[in-house]
Amino acid sequence: MPARCGPPMRSGLLLCALLLVSGCAALPAAAPTAHQVVDPAAAAGVTVIDIVDAPGLAAEAEPEAPVWPIADAAPADNAIAVGDRLSVTVFEVGYALFGAAKDDAAPSAAGRALPRMEVGEAGTIDLPYIGTVPVLGRTPEAVAGDVERRLRGLSQNAQASVTVDRGPARSVVVSGDVKTPGRQPLTAAGERLLDVIAVAGGPTARSADTSVRLTRADQSAEIRLDRLRVGASANVRLAPGDHVELLRAVRSVTVLGAARTVSELPFDSDALSLAEALARAGGPLDSQADATGVFVFRYEPALVDGVRKELPVIYRLNLIDPRSYFAAQRFRMHEKDVLLIANARSAQFGKLVQLLNTLITPALTVELLTR
Repeated sequence: MPARCGPPMRSGLLLCALLLVSGCAALPAAAPTAHQVVDPAAAAGVTVIDIVDAPGLAAEAEPEAPVWPIADAAPADNAIAVGDRLSVTVFEVGYALFGAAKDDAAPSAAGRALPRMEVGEAGTIDLPYIGTVPVLGRTPEAVAGDVERRLRGLSQNAQASVTVDRGPARSVVVSGDVKTPGRQPLTAAGERLLDVIAVAGGPTARSADTSVRLTRADQSAEIRLDRLRVGASANVRLAPGDHVELLRAVRSVTVLGAARTVSELPFDSDALSLAEALARAGGPLDSQADATGVFVFRYEPALVDGVRKELPVIYRLNLIDPRSYFAAQRFRMHEKDVLLIANARSAQFGKLVQLLNTLITPALTVELLTR
C-alpha cells in the first residue's frame, strides 16, 4: 500500500506547484499567444491591421506586370549569313554541262545537285565553271538568278535552285532549367519566346517555379513563365543571337505556429489566397490554436519623408468572425510572407496540468488548481 504524504510533505509539494503556476508563461511553446504578438508589436510601433475591417486590403488588386523593355525583332529577311550551308541544284535541257548526256536520248530536263557548301567569313561560295559567287546578305532567289546568268553560253537553258540550311548566325540559345537545352535555328515563321521554350521541351520544374530571362545584346528582361502567355507583350519575336534562359525560382510562404503542418508552402499558380494557404497547411490545430489569432507578417513599401522604405506590417484574421472567410478568399499572399497561427492561452494551462501530474498525484493537482 503506497505511503500517504504527510502535512509537511503536502505543503512542500503544493509550494513547488504554486511556483510552477507562477512560471506558466515560461513553459515551452511552439508559438506565442495572440496577446504576445499584438502587445509587443504595438509597443514597437508595428501596425496591426484587421483584415475584415480593411476591405480595400482584402480586395487587393493583382499587381501589374512590369513593362517589358525588349521589343519584337524585325521579321526575318531570309538573307544568307555566315555559317549557313547552301545546296545548289542546276537543271539543264539538252546539252548538259553538269551531267553526261546520251547522243541518242531525247532532249529532257535533268537536275544535278552540287556538293553542299558552307558560307565562310568571306561570304562567298565557289561553283564549277563559274567561280566565286558572293552570297552573304543575299536571298537564295538572288543567288540562283546570279548563277543562271553566269551559266548563259555555257549550258543550254540552265536554271538554278538554291536552298539554305541555317547555321548558328540565324539561331538562338536556350539554356538553364529546360528539358532540352541547346541552339535553335530561326526560320521565316518568326519564332517567339514561347515557341522556342516549347521546342526545347519546356521547363524541368513547374511554370509557377520558373522564370524566363531573355538577353539581347546589352538588354536583359525577366518574367515568370506562368505569366508569359500568347499575346503578352513579353512573348516577343526573337532575333538571331538572343539568349533564352530558364531559371528555377520557387515562390513560397512560411507557415509557423499552431498549424497542422508547419512548412514552407510553394505557390501553385500566379496567385495564392490566405484561405488557400490555411487549407494547404491543414488549418489550425483544434487542441492548441487560437482561432482569433491568425497573423500574416509582411514588409510593405511606404513613403517616409519622401524616401521609399519597407515597413513591417502585421495583418490579423479572426476565424470566429464569419466575415473572415470571405476576406480570406480575397486576401492575396505575397512571396516570403510569414503565416503564424497563435497558441491559445488554454494550451499553456494544459501543459501545466500535464507537468504537475508528472510531479504530484492527480488528486493534489486538482486540489491545487481549485484553490
